[in-house]
Amino acid sequence: MSLRPYCGIDFGTSNSAVSVGRGDQVQLVPVEGDAVTLPSALFFNTEEDHLSFGRKAIAEYLDGYEGRLMRALKSVLGSHLIGETTQVGTKRKNFREIIGLYIAHVKQAAERHAGEPIEDVVLGRPVHFVDDDEEANQRAENELRGIAEAQGFKTIRFEYEPLAAARDYASRLSARETVLVVDIGGGTSDFSVLSLSPDHSDILANTGVHIGGTDFDRLLSMDTAMVDMGWKSKLKSGLDMPGLTYHQLSTWHLINFLYTQKVMHSVRELHHLAERRDLTQRLIKVLEDRMGHAIASRIEAAKIALSSDAVTHIDYGDIDAGWVSDVRRETLITATAREVARVVATALLCVEKAGLKPDAIHTLFMTGGSTAMPGFEAAMQAAFPAASINYGDRFSSVASGLGLAARAAFKT
Repeated sequence: MSLRPYCGIDFGTSNSAVSVGRGDQVQLVPVEGDAVTLPSALFFNTEEDHLSFGRKAIAEYLDGYEGRLMRALKSVLGSHLIGETTQVGTKRKNFREIIGLYIAHVKQAAERHAGEPIEDVVLGRPVHFVDDDEEANQRAENELRGIAEAQGFKTIRFEYEPLAAARDYASRLSARETVLVVDIGGGTSDFSVLSLSPDHSDILANTGVHIGGTDFDRLLSMDTAMVDMGWKSKLKSGLDMPGLTYHQLSTWHLINFLYTQKVMHSVRELHHLAERRDLTQRLIKVLEDRMGHAIASRIEAAKIALSSDAVTHIDYGDIDAGWVSDVRRETLITATAREVARVVATALLCVEKAGLKPDAIHTLFMTGGSTAMPGFEAAMQAAFPAASINYGDRFSSVASGLGLAARAAFKT
């Protein structure tokens, strides 16, 4: 009799991955070509009447196909938006259905690898979907459970994402350590303090904060691209330019809400009142041509480039001829300093909740794409000077650990 397959899914704000197991064997599986990670993006291509996922979704959007790009959908869980609908072509779709389409796509990749349907899953979740609101956190988990059930999963369990990453790390240990797992993802920063050994783990504390890579994107965008489109400029009356549109345009999951006649009317009115109409004309162009996600993608790419380069160049010439922005690493560090400090303070709080001092931490196990952000490692090392730093796979450690959790839960 063949063994029943199981899987662990890391549904991330920016990227997702899945591990599939059968018996004792667990492995990450390809979800887009040979890649074991899939950008958490969908593109409803209305020009060619099909739905694309991941890198293909982003590429089709950036190539100029007509349609609707959806990213950072995990941010909707726990918010009021989960019960709302949004326009997709000529129809309106609710966010549960849209997230379900993405989860179904990941499930299908897992089932192609397994060669049969998979009904048992461990889903990762942040320590806090929503800060300081346990009721909203439970709602978010319940929503994700309901979405997974709707895609055909029968037995669903959850594990905190940093605990999943710890499983991956513990599998490589040879002696006991006190470890602070640092998981900085696209939407949240999560921490767990554990006493780990190859064959045993004790969870001492968990905590998290709703700050992640998309917040760092937003802050960099506000200090660069949005300034070049009129943010921080003045109206002719001497009043400051209102900021709501700029804040929404720099926030991945809110961009699509700007593409309405009401918003365009408001922005055109501000344009006539603006002191720097050359800048607000760029804003009008971006909204008219629905280039918000293109701007956000370039900002994200710049943030990534600044992890290795002192300066990077963003070309917006397709919006306004000659518009090029030189972005320096110091600009990113300054823009994100306050939020990075909040993330580090949350890490220190987690250690305090464990009843430990910072110098009791032997290892910082870092995972999640945003751990590469300039200034973050230095800030963590300053807070935990006695700890060594060990990096897992930034984009798949959580999924690997969720596969191990699924093996512990479902192996037959």
